Amino acid sequence: MPVLRLAKWSAVCLVALSVGLSAQEPSIQQLYETGQYQALVDRAAEGRAATPEDTYWAALAFLKMENGAASAAEYRRLQEQGGAWGEVGASGVAMLDRNYGEAIAAAQRAIEMSPDHPYLQYQLGVSALGADDYGLASQALARATELKPDFAYAHYYAGQAFQKLHNLSKASEHYTYFLRLAPESPDRGAVMAVMRAMRK
Repeated sequence: MPVLRLAKWSAVCLVALSVGLSAQEPSIQQLYETGQYQALVDRAAEGRAATPEDTYWAALAFLKMENGAASAAEYRRLQEQGGAWGEVGASGVAMLDRNYGEAIAAAQRAIEMSPDHPYLQYQLGVSALGADDYGLASQALARATELKPDFAYAHYYAGQAFQKLHNLSKASEHYTYFLRLAPESPDRGAVMAVMRAMRK
């Protein structure tokens, strides 16, 4: 009986330890949402062959760090994979070159291959924002939030798109979700200021 009790306690301790470790290590998305961009790109580099999502987050993080060359290198890594992610990479490279027409076209080709992927919708949305096509941007970004409701930055940019369309109700809704999902984001203050201005 004492041996069995010891085994149970050992199992409980192992579970608690693993939960504690996982709670201490934020996801790549959480690193982005809290502005820990260098930690994100370091993590992505460590697991380079892991997932295309990690490479995509690294490209986005380098953009936040205003390192266009490094962001382009991540997008090119996606291009090399071909398929839908290859088109996302092509879209990102075109966006960095301010060729928003091609950025949109490549993102749309990606969506044709995988219409229910939130990151592909997001890429289309931010490409359309760059082109000042707020109707397309709002549709794509709202779809990204439907597919991945915890995608804080899809809400952030959806809020911007709807604000540009003067749909302040939808803009406020998305900004509110953003603040709830990413309370430690470096963009929190700016969003709160925008929401105060919209209420006036």
